[in-house]
Amino acid sequence: MKLAVFGATGGTGRELTAQATTANHTIKALTRNPAKLPSNSLITPIEGDILDLNPVEATVDGSDAVICLLGRTANNPVDVVSRGTANIIEAMQAHDISRLVVLTSMGLGSSVQQIPWYVRIANVTVLQDLMTDKARQEELVAGSGLDWTIVRPGGLTNGPRTDDYVHGVDGDATAGPISRADVADFLLQVTESKTYLQDMPVVTTNQSIDTGFLLEQITAVAHRLRGG
Repeated sequence: MKLAVFGATGGTGRELTAQATTANHTIKALTRNPAKLPSNSLITPIEGDILDLNPVEATVDGSDAVICLLGRTANNPVDVVSRGTANIIEAMQAHDISRLVVLTSMGLGSSVQQIPWYVRIANVTVLQDLMTDKARQEELVAGSGLDWTIVRPGGLTNGPRTDDYVHGVDGDATAGPISRADVADFLLQVTESKTYLQDMPVVTTNQSIDTGFLLEQITAVAHRLRGG
């Protein structure tokens, strides 16, 4: 497949580009710094800003599917995720590309009941701006008329790919720890198979939450607050 990837230099984005190229998919990736992308003949960097429609269109043009992993980064407005996603949708509509897979967060919409209490507190306090931006992103995607899938992951870790995870929309799963590598695997499977069309599955694990995971999540919150 020819994939357009937004957020390829982030933690999950790096895992996704590695797995996608291993599977011989080609990628066009928008980035402000092409040096952050791995040197690979299957990856074409498009230098630019997600808030500028022209490079977004150049990234999307000619693709079979678009994968959006946008997050808050330094030196960007607090609504960069939703505004960037609006540009992606506009570019896809202009170039008649329908398949869009978007990574957001558990804790949005009905999945708020599936996250631990301490994450709920963080989401309505220190992470309120970020979660508001992501909620707006989901609204834009759901109203786009595209063949979209919104994927809501559990607590992200830097562990290896295990293929031992659960996914679905039944609301029974809780936000257990899941590696970015496993999330990337699920994103690619959803993109390739065109499953969960116009739906919002969660992807997580049944692993218990231990002290190490809690410390990693606290670090991740601090990183987000710094705009990373």
